[in-house]
Amino acid sequence: MPGRTRWVVLGCLLASTMGCQRFAAPEERINAALPPAAEVLEARQAFDEQARLQAFDAARIDSELHSRLKMRALECAHGYSPSWLQSEEEVRAQLTDAACFEKADRALAQWIGLRHAGLLLAAPPLRPVPAQPAPWLVAGERISEGSFPREAGIAVLHTATGHELFDLGSGERLRQIPRGERSFVVDISDNGRLLSLNQGQATVVLDLARGKPLLRLEHASDQRLFWLGQAGALYVPEVTRRPVFVDLLNGLESDIPTPLHRITAVSPMPVPGRYALLGFNRHAAIDLHQDARGWTARLAQEIEPGQAIGQWPRGNLTADRSMHLGQQNGPVLMDLRTLRIRKPELAPLMLAITVPTPDPDIAYLFGHHRIANGVEHQALLYSISRHTLAPARIGKRLSSTVTYIPSIGRNALLDDFKLVLLDGLAPAQAPVDADAYLRQLPVVEPEPASTDDAAQLAALRAAFLAQAGRDSDGATRAPATGADHDLAALARTAIIETVGVYEGEGAVHGAGSSVREPGTVQVLVRRGKPVILVLTSYEPVNWIIKPEPGAKVAAVLHGGYHPSQVHGAGDARIIDMGRVYAYKRGEGGFERLDGEVRQRSGKPVGRFQGNYRGNLFQVGGGG
Repeated sequence: MPGRTRWVVLGCLLASTMGCQRFAAPEERINAALPPAAEVLEARQAFDEQARLQAFDAARIDSELHSRLKMRALECAHGYSPSWLQSEEEVRAQLTDAACFEKADRALAQWIGLRHAGLLLAAPPLRPVPAQPAPWLVAGERISEGSFPREAGIAVLHTATGHELFDLGSGERLRQIPRGERSFVVDISDNGRLLSLNQGQATVVLDLARGKPLLRLEHASDQRLFWLGQAGALYVPEVTRRPVFVDLLNGLESDIPTPLHRITAVSPMPVPGRYALLGFNRHAAIDLHQDARGWTARLAQEIEPGQAIGQWPRGNLTADRSMHLGQQNGPVLMDLRTLRIRKPELAPLMLAITVPTPDPDIAYLFGHHRIANGVEHQALLYSISRHTLAPARIGKRLSSTVTYIPSIGRNALLDDFKLVLLDGLAPAQAPVDADAYLRQLPVVEPEPASTDDAAQLAALRAAFLAQAGRDSDGATRAPATGADHDLAALARTAIIETVGVYEGEGAVHGAGSSVREPGTVQVLVRRGKPVILVLTSYEPVNWIIKPEPGAKVAAVLHGGYHPSQVHGAGDARIIDMGRVYAYKRGEGGFERLDGEVRQRSGKPVGRFQGNYRGNLFQVGGGG
């Protein structure tokens, strides 16, 4: 090095002036010329603040971030190395791949967000569990559902426009977080600090204390991310369709070797460090292990019960955490010690909801049964061990919005704008054997089809045969004039999939209710053949269609006793079939639905998925 240059460098280092940057490493000069985006800097600042609050040594995180910044510069400069003679403006002029820097900055912000989420998982509860909780919480709008962590004294009440965070002890509303685009709650962490959402086509994680999004994941299957205690999170990548456990703070990933790719809930099991992964027709258990590097997971058990379970409500553990209560037109009991399932037979009751109570042996059930002039709603207390039923005394308003708050071991009623704690769910009369209780219910046979109904079914069948180009004796005939030729043309290359529910998640209605609010049902459409969707319900439903990339929705037929709305169908044709609905095979409504679909498309309803209350269904994927 010439003597003059050596003295310039030495002077620059001692003075620490801007000119010193010219003698820094090439990647440092590149990053100085094009600094990381504001979202990266904000994410780093938020992480540092939380690290100070938790007295966390962030030296390792700093070192890895420095390495990632170096790679950002080297990869996006594409071999360019600044001369020490070039100014910052001259260096910036040579960095022309703006898209590369933007992509790298999004990845950096996500990486910091994941580490921040890991830090928050390890933090104490957002609020302590109160010895004496507030008797009620009041939201700013009508409540659609609530999220309640297992080990923190907070509640999140979800409305159409926001997530409202409350202190269970004081009843104070701590924060109101805008909901933004349509979103669905997936899971809340045990300490009440993190909330994962299915939002748009991504998974979004909220930092509840700050009221801000922490990170956004684009490639989680079904946009679902579940929290596992203080250890990490679990999701299913769209590419592999196999679960992955992630130690968020340390960046360790553990692949779980199971084809279980449709996970609807994750529950802690009685064995410490073991978690149950609950799916529609397959379940698994994983064990978590911690060493000097961090947390890892391995598959401990796998079971395929042979029956599909429509719904595993999040957080629906019994008070002793020995069972997870599912829902499939009635209660489904998952023994978390064995992963074995039992489904009590409670027909003719059609039950919409199953909720734990402070007594681990008692579940609250809500639904209805048929009577001569309609239906009668019932709120019941069911003993799991004794198989008994008793009407529940919950006041004048019969409601399907009873919930359970595990941190304080209390039931509550979501009543329009208020969450009201219940002192207990007392039986209105002494419990009796469930079979005896069911036998005393009136048996109302479906009314035989009237002459007009029979004529209508015959006409529908004739129209179907006519559209197929033949009559009942096989003779060829002209197409029926009432057939929907455009839809029939689509149906020739498409599969027809039908989803039927009585009501959607979050619906408000029933005896004593002055309002009828629609519930929400998501329909995930997989890649494969084009799909014609048939969506039906009794109560009003907001149907949310979510096609994965490459999936094709050819048309949507919807019907119901009360009007519903279809969202997310893109440019697909939407056809209102009127008051046609079914949520169970073998009933008159199903025959009428099948006839309507046949008349319009020339095909039967095809694959049928039905449940009393629905929140998530998957269709498509056929080759």
